[in-house]
Amino acid sequence: MATTTDDNLLRRRRRHVIGSGAVLIALSGPGQTAGFSVFVDPLTEALDVSRNTLTFAYLVGTLAASTTGGWLGRRLDRVGVGRGLRLVSTALMAALLLASASMNIVMLTVAIYGLRSFGQTGMPLSASVFVAKAVRERRGAALGALTALGGSAIPATPLLGDRLIDAFGWRAAWWVLAGIVAVVGLTMSRRIARLESDGIGAGTEAGAEHDADGDEASGLTRDALWGWAVVTAGFVSAGFVATGLGFHQIAILGERGLSSSSAAGNFVPQSLASVVTALVVGRLVDRVPARVVVPFNMAILALAAVSIGWVSSPLSAAAYGVAVGMAAAATAASEGALIARWIPAGILGTWRGRMTSVMVVSTALAPYAFSLLADATGSFTTTVRLAALVPLTVATVALVAPLPSR
Repeated sequence: MATTTDDNLLRRRRRHVIGSGAVLIALSGPGQTAGFSVFVDPLTEALDVSRNTLTFAYLVGTLAASTTGGWLGRRLDRVGVGRGLRLVSTALMAALLLASASMNIVMLTVAIYGLRSFGQTGMPLSASVFVAKAVRERRGAALGALTALGGSAIPATPLLGDRLIDAFGWRAAWWVLAGIVAVVGLTMSRRIARLESDGIGAGTEAGAEHDADGDEASGLTRDALWGWAVVTAGFVSAGFVATGLGFHQIAILGERGLSSSSAAGNFVPQSLASVVTALVVGRLVDRVPARVVVPFNMAILALAAVSIGWVSSPLSAAAYGVAVGMAAAATAASEGALIARWIPAGILGTWRGRMTSVMVVSTALAPYAFSLLADATGSFTTTVRLAALVPLTVATVALVAPLPSR
């Protein structure tokens, strides 16, 4: 009876941890590209700037935000996710309020820095570090569920933002989003702080064994550093290619004969495939050798890119969308489990933050890199095929790199 009660308690705590992390990822919506996209047209009109100028401001703000991951990760290690989340929530709220008050492109660029720093980076980083530290048994499955639940909620932000803009205008829409972030974010901060005070999320999970080096904030071994570099390369590769494909999806599928409405609808199979893949891959990563995970993810990504050449109808485009969704979700669902397997819990946030910083740079540059390559080759189809070389290179390195044995 006691064992059954303990097992039920562990399962309930596990659900609380994953659910809390998923809420944080959902709160990242206002800082994600999808959440910002519905404000582009109102901003160009209100601030009297061109779309190119606004896009450049978005690039500058995003690149500046790439510095956030490192120091924020160290703070999460030092004070805990619960306390660190107070800063993230407050700063994201302030960025949304500044965005709503923007009178010129300079103010907006500063606001974008805040949105990307604490929305795109801060909320998902807090979520992944909290879940990775709190869950030791079947960690991959937990992070896969986190990716599926949190990621599936992000599309709600542009839908809500679009309705708020239509009803109240773009400035008031950002006020409402700021209020949601403040209330929900600070509530989750207190909730997570309580869980951490009970020993959940501070590097331990009741009933689970400690990693041998789990609580020592010492330097990394050579193999662990290689492991971090390989996983980071895979994470960055997936972010770069997926962002480039997503940003130019209308043009890419337009070259293959699809209408703009059909191309836009292709995001639906991508989203559905992402949810299913995250759940499946999250469970698999707990059972397969770490050596094969990154090459497997990169093979899916390369196949997704190459498959653009077979797109000629809405049906084949849907298959392409499924492949793209699978590729992005496979990496997102597995990288956290691998990093937590090799990095001591005491410095997990620091190294996870550094990885996020590199990824942010790659996603900021991806749309421009794809545009330049398309101009040089004269075709987005050729560009996408060439992009497959990025994950293939990472897969090759991952197969020969000296990774940790566990």
